[in-house]
Amino acid sequence: MAMSISVKETDLPWHGGRMARSWAWLVLAFGFPTLLNLIAARVFIPWIASMDRMPIEAAYFLSVGSLVLAPMLALAWFLTRKELESNSWRSMMVRWRIQRPSGRDWLWIVSGFVVMCLASWIIAAFVLPAIGMTANPFFFQNMPLVDSYPWLIACWPAFFFFNIFGEELYWRGYIFPRQQEFQGNWTFLVHGTFWAIWHLPMGLDLVIAALPGFYILSAIVQICKNTSVAIVIHTIFGAFGFLTLAFGLIR
Repeated sequence: MAMSISVKETDLPWHGGRMARSWAWLVLAFGFPTLLNLIAARVFIPWIASMDRMPIEAAYFLSVGSLVLAPMLALAWFLTRKELESNSWRSMMVRWRIQRPSGRDWLWIVSGFVVMCLASWIIAAFVLPAIGMTANPFFFQNMPLVDSYPWLIACWPAFFFFNIFGEELYWRGYIFPRQQEFQGNWTFLVHGTFWAIWHLPMGLDLVIAALPGFYILSAIVQICKNTSVAIVIHTIFGAFGFLTLAFGLIR
């Protein structure tokens, strides 16, 4: 059963006005983090890596973590606090739709993870080679890390924290509920498309490999109305992908 919270989502004030229910707002809300991601991925990662003081994977953790994901987490908190005109942690959790997954939610979590893994594997194994691409992002050049830079595996959890909570509290917690106000049943398609565009600076190959997941996760969030579901799926899927590469289980 979902966690009982006395404050109802429908009781909370929405102070964004008409702008916060428009395409202009949506483009701005997605566009700013996408610009940060472009700068981090295409300027700072190559620049830091060119210094030869750290492997490119460390440059990726440092650049994207500090310039993109940490600001997204801060932005989710700031915008939600400004919208609610309150510092109440409970109200913010309700606004972000953070609640304990129900039995039905867990079924969606398990099935979503399995389908996302299967779809990504099919694309990586068959589709990408057919068009002359690989599934390895440009910033993962020293995999498996266990053989090259094992210390990076110990550093990864700090980056991964901001990866999960920066994206999920901003994309699914703050933006998604507002999108549904003016996009209704089409929200998951629009949201998944903008989320895929945000990943483009990290490489077209990565976007193609993960493309089904952008829409599957968005659809599950729309069905469950629970951001915790997205947090769990994103965590398991992201950790599974990184750790299998880092430990050489997939090459």
